[in-house]
Amino acid sequence: MSEIILYDIPSKDRCAAWSPSTWKSTSTFFPFPSPQPPYTDYTPPTSIPARLILNYKHIPYTTHWLEFPSIAPHLQSLSIPPNPSGSPIPYTLPAIRLPDGTPIMDSKRIALALEDRYPNPPLHLSSPQLTEIEDHVLHALRTLFGFTLPKTPRVILNKESRAYYSDKLSKRFGTPLEQFEQENSGDGKWEELRPFLKRIGEMLREQKGGGPFLKGVEEVTYADLVVVGLLHYFRRLEGGVYERVVGMEPALGELYRACGEWWERDD
Repeated sequence: MSEIILYDIPSKDRCAAWSPSTWKSTSTFFPFPSPQPPYTDYTPPTSIPARLILNYKHIPYTTHWLEFPSIAPHLQSLSIPPNPSGSPIPYTLPAIRLPDGTPIMDSKRIALALEDRYPNPPLHLSSPQLTEIEDHVLHALRTLFGFTLPKTPRVILNKESRAYYSDKLSKRFGTPLEQFEQENSGDGKWEELRPFLKRIGEMLREQKGGGPFLKGVEEVTYADLVVVGLLHYFRRLEGGVYERVVGMEPALGELYRACGEWWERDD
């Protein structure tokens, strides 16, 4: 095997990346302890940054698309150890298989492995900004769950994944997705979102040159890709979510556009 294999979740119509985790490389369904309500410990598929890392570093790769029901059996067949006990789902994406056959699951592990094997250009994984950015991105994502999660099966997923995704989330939240959408998509959610977006915008403007990246004008970091992965997910969902987010904080739109060359390959 001469190229890395990236395992990603397909979309309907033209198969293209959408999951914020395979673009970025934070795991599908990986839990993050939080208080009630119960859905606050859910993190959706986030594959975008893993793909962005590969594109940014010009690393050759091929994509192996896996519908949701096929993720666990396929990753098991690669002898990948499951997520730690207590995780709601043992096998998640993103995952990659290195040219020597080594399989890796979980965004952060993938990022570390790629940075070790392909150090240039560097992604500054030890940046002190990363933890804060990941926290703000996670809060932003969860604040908009009522706008994004119910749309994902309707707008993005193929038939093979649609029922699986909806059933899993309905059971996890204890309510049908349609009801969850009605109860969690009011205007008040946008006001809850505002401080997280504004803080990310401040961090982008604080750097030398005033952005568009977190380290200034030219240096891209993994933290930038974490933010961009979220923005791309919002954009793929359509319905104005991306437009409203970047309207609230224009620096996010500037960052997204500055990363445009690494979106050119999304399959």
